[in-house]
Amino acid sequence: MKIRAKLAKDATIRFISHLDMAGALEKAVRRAGLPIAYSEGFTPRPKINFASALALGVTSEAEYVDFELKERISVAEFVRRLKEQLPRGMRLLAAREVAAGAPALMSEVNAASYLVEARLPGRSSREIAAAWEDFLARETIYIFKETKHKRRDLNIRPLILKARLTPRAEGGTWELLLRAGSTGNLRPEEVLAAFFAETGWEGTVERIHRTGLYIERWGKLLTPLVEPRALEEAGENE
Repeated sequence: MKIRAKLAKDATIRFISHLDMAGALEKAVRRAGLPIAYSEGFTPRPKINFASALALGVTSEAEYVDFELKERISVAEFVRRLKEQLPRGMRLLAAREVAAGAPALMSEVNAASYLVEARLPGRSSREIAAAWEDFLARETIYIFKETKHKRRDLNIRPLILKARLTPRAEGGTWELLLRAGSTGNLRPEEVLAAFFAETGWEGTVERIHRTGLYIERWGKLLTPLVEPRALEEAGENE
């Protein structure tokens, strides 16, 4: 069977890397005595798969993970046993069974929402609001993406699905919905860096918190914990 869970990563462990967080979760599963399935081969690995890696320093209330089990247990028992063994700073928020042959989370999730707080010293709330409105009105917003082999310009404007700013003197709070996954992956710090570069202002991102991961279908945003029938109904209602 496969159980899909929603986890939170609190501020106390925000500087733990994604790999370290995955390792801590694996240890918690082993301590809980859960019947986790393992891959085959020379180095078997527990079948625990995250929807999306979380950047260092970012907190979250929406980390989705699939656990493949070799024996059936109730979801309530899974939740109880895993909750008892999770390390400080990691919380289990919800869980449900999904079909064993359900598509991988990483291939399904295609949008992510964030709450971002940033400082812009010396700038009034009115200045910041006006500059942000001008920034979003642009048809193209380019950033540089660099890999081992090449550097390219990327227009990120189509990847900003929604954006709302609550300005304040010398800063503000941004609510961002960004494209994620294989169809395009945009990080919130890249959006703010592009904004700072466009204005020529000195700005500092102080906090990034992931508030959601979504499967976008037919113009609707659904969480990975949604029942499969809801996905079908979303299409039928169009």
